[in-house]
Amino acid sequence: MHTKKSLQLKTNDGYYFPLFNLNGLRSSITPFFGGDLKLDQHHYALQPTTEVDLYNNIFSRNIIFKINDQQYFLNGQTNIQQNDELIYETDLLYQRVIRTNSLFKLDTTSYIPVDANIEIHEIQITNQSDSPFQIDITTAIPIYGRSADNLRDHRHVTSLLNQIEVAEHGIFVQPTLSFDERGHQINDTVYSVFAESNDLKIKGYIPVLDDFVNGGSLHFPKGLDNLSTVGTKVNGYEAIGAIAFHEIKILPFQSITLYVSIGIHQSKESALKDHKKYLSQASFSKGLNQASEFFQSYVQGLSFDFHDLETSKQLSWVVLQPMLRRYFGNSFLPHHDYGHGGRGWRDLWQDLLSLIMMNDDSVIDLLYDNFQGVRIDGSNATIIGDQPGEFKADRNLITRVWSDHGAWPLLTTKMYLDETGDIDFLLKKQSYFMDQFTHYTKKTREKTTQNLQLTAENEVYQGTILEHLLLQNLVGHHNVGKHGFVKLEDADWNDGLDMAHQHGETIAFTHMYANNLRELAKLVQKLNVKEIQVFKELKGLLTLTPDLIHYFDSVAQFSGEIINISSQDLSNILLDLAEERIKKLHQDAFNQDRFQSYFDNDGKNPDHKETIALTGQTMALLSKTATSNQAGLVGSTVRNMLFDQSIGGYKLNTNYQKLMTNMGRAYGFAYGHKENGAVFAHMAVMYAYGLYQYDLVSYGHEAIITLLKQAQNPRSKVLHGIPEYFNDRGIGMYPYLTGSASWMLKLLRTEVFGVQFDLGVLTLKPKLKSEDFINGRAIITTYLFNKLRKVIYHNPKNLDFGFYKISKILVNGKEIDNNIREIDDDIEVHLDEIL
Repeated sequence: MHTKKSLQLKTNDGYYFPLFNLNGLRSSITPFFGGDLKLDQHHYALQPTTEVDLYNNIFSRNIIFKINDQQYFLNGQTNIQQNDELIYETDLLYQRVIRTNSLFKLDTTSYIPVDANIEIHEIQITNQSDSPFQIDITTAIPIYGRSADNLRDHRHVTSLLNQIEVAEHGIFVQPTLSFDERGHQINDTVYSVFAESNDLKIKGYIPVLDDFVNGGSLHFPKGLDNLSTVGTKVNGYEAIGAIAFHEIKILPFQSITLYVSIGIHQSKESALKDHKKYLSQASFSKGLNQASEFFQSYVQGLSFDFHDLETSKQLSWVVLQPMLRRYFGNSFLPHHDYGHGGRGWRDLWQDLLSLIMMNDDSVIDLLYDNFQGVRIDGSNATIIGDQPGEFKADRNLITRVWSDHGAWPLLTTKMYLDETGDIDFLLKKQSYFMDQFTHYTKKTREKTTQNLQLTAENEVYQGTILEHLLLQNLVGHHNVGKHGFVKLEDADWNDGLDMAHQHGETIAFTHMYANNLRELAKLVQKLNVKEIQVFKELKGLLTLTPDLIHYFDSVAQFSGEIINISSQDLSNILLDLAEERIKKLHQDAFNQDRFQSYFDNDGKNPDHKETIALTGQTMALLSKTATSNQAGLVGSTVRNMLFDQSIGGYKLNTNYQKLMTNMGRAYGFAYGHKENGAVFAHMAVMYAYGLYQYDLVSYGHEAIITLLKQAQNPRSKVLHGIPEYFNDRGIGMYPYLTGSASWMLKLLRTEVFGVQFDLGVLTLKPKLKSEDFINGRAIITTYLFNKLRKVIYHNPKNLDFGFYKISKILVNGKEIDNNIREIDDDIEVHLDEIL
C-alpha cells in the first residue's frame, strides 16, 4: 500500500509528525524542525512543545549555514528565507523536508531507528547557483535535558545541575540530580547531540547557551566564534549542541552531507555506541529501511481497497493510529499536552480493539492485566502506567469516577472472545486494584502498602474475569439518580461534563450498561459450567433495587468469602435487569423522535425541542437498545439537527447559547470546539457504527465518508489519518491520538465489510454500498483464524446495499458455507442481485 504523502508548503500550517520506536523514544517534528524529543515526562532532550510552539521553532532543532557572510537556517526562520520553496514528505515513519531557493537546496531526512535511542537527521546541501560559494556550518540545538515540570518550575535552578562535556563529534549533558514532584533523585540520564560528515571537518564546539548567544539571541547569535575543544567541561549552565565546522567551498551543483543525532541514554558509553552506529551514509540508509519496513509490515496487518485510492491510503494511517496512542499516551504530542504520561482507562480498552484485529500476540496478556485495575467497589484506576499491571488513581494523585468506565471492558473482552472462541478466558482469575479509596471513591482509608485487594486474612484476593465484568456492570447499572438513570458522577465519555456531580444523570450510558447485562447473560449461558463462583457480597447486587451503600460498606472491609450461584439463575437475573431498564428507556427517555442524553445538576433535561446531543443517540444505537422504529426516527432527526457536511459531518451537540455550569466545562468552550459541538470523530464514528447495526446504511455511510473526506481536504490541515475532532472551521485538531481510529477500523471490518465473528465462528454480512467498490471489487486484508487473509467482494453489476446478496463464497476455488470455522487461503465472495 502506497502511504507516502508529499505537500508543497507556502505557509506554516501547524503540521507536525510523530517519530518513535518501541524502546520508548518519541518525538514530534515539524517541517520547520520544531517539536520535541523525550523518553517520558521527566526526560526531555528538547524543550517540551505545545500547540503554540509549532510557530516558534527556535528552541528546537536548527543548523546555521553561513554563506557569503549571510546566515541561513535549517528551519528557514530568517527573513531572507521566507520565499523558499518547501516540499514536505512523510511516510512510515520518517520525515523529509526539501527547502530550495536560488542559492541552495537543503534536503533533510529524519527518523528514529528501531534499535537506538537517538533521533537522526541526514542533511544534504546543494549549491543551486552558477557560482561557487563559501559556507561554514554550525549545529544549533539547545539541549533541555530535564523534566517537563521544570519548564516553569526551577528552570534556572535546574540548569545549575548541568554537567556539560565536549566529546569527539559531540556534546554530553548529564545533570547531577533531578528534582520535581518526585523529589530529589540522583540523575543517571545523559542527553547528547552529535554530528559527523565525510565532507566537513569540525572546527570546535560551543557547549554553553550563553556563550552561543553572547549578547544576541538564538535568531541572531553573536557567539559563533566562542569555540571550545574536545575534553572541555562546563558545569551549571544551560547547554546547547553547537558543533562548528570549518568553512569550505561548494561548487555549482555540488552537494555535501551532514549527519546529526540527538540522544537520551543511561550512560555515555551507550550514547556513543548509538551515535557512532548511525552517523554515516550506509548506516543511516540501513536504519531508515529497517524503520520503514517495521511500520509498513505493521499496517499491512489490516488494509482496505475501499471507495477510492486516496481513502484506501488514508486508512493505512488510521491503522497506525492506535499504535501511536499506545506509545504516546495523551501527553507527548503538541496538542496532547496534558497529564504526565500514560493513558486513561477508556483509552486502554478501546485501543485493544485494534490490537485484537491486528492479531497482536500481546492481546491476551494485556487484556488480562487490565482487569487488575478494577476496585472491589466497582470503580477503577483511571491512569495506566507504562508497565503491565501498573495503575494509578489519577494523573494528579486525586481520583474521579467516570460513569462510563465500567462499561468498556466488556465490549473489548467480547470482541476477543468472538475472534478467538476462547470463552474460558472468562474463568481465569485475576486480582483487584486496592488503594486508599472506597465507596466508589467517595471515602478514603489508610493508604495501602500494595495495590492489591486483600481478604480479611490479609491474603491477595483473586476473582474470575467474569466476576470483574459482573461487578463493574452491576455497580454501574445500579448507580442511578432520582430519575432512574445512571449517575453522571464526575463525567462520562464526554470529559467536559464534569460539573453535575450531585444530580447529573447519563441516559446515554444507561443504554450501554443495560445492554452489557444482556450480553453477560448470554455469555453465562454459553459457559459450560453449572455454577458461577463470586465473592459473597456480589450477590447483593443481583436484585432490581440493591442497597449500594450497604454494598460499599461491606466491601470496604472485604472478607474474601466465596459463594456459588447457578449459571441459569444468574443469566435470568441479568436478563431481567436488562429488560427492565430497556423498557424504562423506551418509556421515559424517548420523545420528539430522539433519545434524551442527560439530566443536569439541577435534575433537569438540558435539551428541548431545538437542541440535541449526539451521545444519547449514539449509545442507544450502539447498544442496540432502541427499537427499529426508534432508530429510524433518530437517524432522520439527528441528520436534520447535527449534520454539517462542510466541516466533517455530525456535530456533538447543537448550540446551547449559554454557559451551562450545571453540566460542565465543555459549555465554557466556544461552540464548535472540542466537546461543545465540534465534529468529534470518536462519537461520530460510533454513531455511524450504530446506524449500520440497524441497517441504516445510507446514513452511516454518509457519516464515515464525510469524515474521511474532510480529513483528506487540505483545508482541514490533517496530515494523516483522522483527528480527534474538526472545529467550526473544519480544521482537524488533536491529530494522531484518537479513539476514533480503533472504532473506524472496527466499523469498516465488522459492519461495512461484514467480517463478523461469534465465539470463533465467522459469518460474512457485507454492507458495502455501490460506491465502495473499486473496479467492481472491495477488498479487506485482515487476520482470520490467526492468519493474514484477504476477503474479496466481487460486485460486477455495481449493485447497491439492499439490492445484492451473497451468491457464493469460494476458498481455493471450492464453495464453502457462510458459517466458517477455518480457512487455508483468501476468501472470494461473489455478490448477485436479489431476485
